[in-house]
Amino acid sequence: MNRRAYPYRRPRADTVTTEGWILGTEDGRGVPLPPSVPDWDYQRDLELECTVEVDLDEVRRTGALPPEAELALTVVWSSSGSGLRVLAVRQPLEGAGTRSVHLDFTVPGRDAGGVLSVDTRLVLARSLDNPDPTGPRRAGSILWQWGDRVHLQGDASQFPMAVLDFKEAGYPEDAPWYLDVGSNPESATMGALLLLVNSRSPLVMEAVRKADKAGQAERLIHSALRHDVVRLLIEHAVDNDDVHDDSEFDPDTLGHLLLGVVRNHLPDTPLASLRNMHRGESSMFSARIQSAVGLFAKEP
Repeated sequence: MNRRAYPYRRPRADTVTTEGWILGTEDGRGVPLPPSVPDWDYQRDLELECTVEVDLDEVRRTGALPPEAELALTVVWSSSGSGLRVLAVRQPLEGAGTRSVHLDFTVPGRDAGGVLSVDTRLVLARSLDNPDPTGPRRAGSILWQWGDRVHLQGDASQFPMAVLDFKEAGYPEDAPWYLDVGSNPESATMGALLLLVNSRSPLVMEAVRKADKAGQAERLIHSALRHDVVRLLIEHAVDNDDVHDDSEFDPDTLGHLLLGVVRNHLPDTPLASLRNMHRGESSMFSARIQSAVGLFAKEP
């Protein structure tokens, strides 16, 4: 088993405990965060809460930290569907003894999709001149962490979706779907994206309806749809001269989503290289995206 080695001492594992995250349900009850949410769609926000108990004295003693070390609990969520990564909670911990801390936050449905990851950490809140050379000293040093992942089912639900008759609407009548993407990277994400599904494509319609109970045929359609959406978004990022690796867009904008999709699927390839590949080696560009998305690969 692979284990990460830290360049400093960390507190004993049992100095921080939690029973895990609770997902709010539509009837007001809460359930332990499941591995998947089959009936999720982009209109449903995800409300999460948990309680973490921290023995501050033992954290400092076993983690080679002086009494003045400032600590904090942080929660970061990220979505493979939107490419967003958000600091949801930062709770400073002061004093001594055992603290019971209630944490809660909401993931907007419009910002979710794919796999939602939730990382809960106890960190060193501020840099210090630690007298113990084996102890942590930099702000952000991870003293304890807990990770959760939940698969949000229904790939077509990751974007606003509409069903219409392509022939009557003037789209190619035998196309199964069409992703309408705006051109302004500063525009709001949900106003710049619309996934249209052709009502004349019964297989695709059935796959969308059976997102939570998909068979082999439906999973193949989901894979093709997911690949096509990611490919189109990456192509829009590559073709838009206002989008660069160092661009900074507000979290709810199209530009932020486009960069997030590129970084999530092709993290080691600069946009400039992707542009050159798209222009000069379009087949390789296509194959890279197929591989990154896992086209027709077995579902996790």
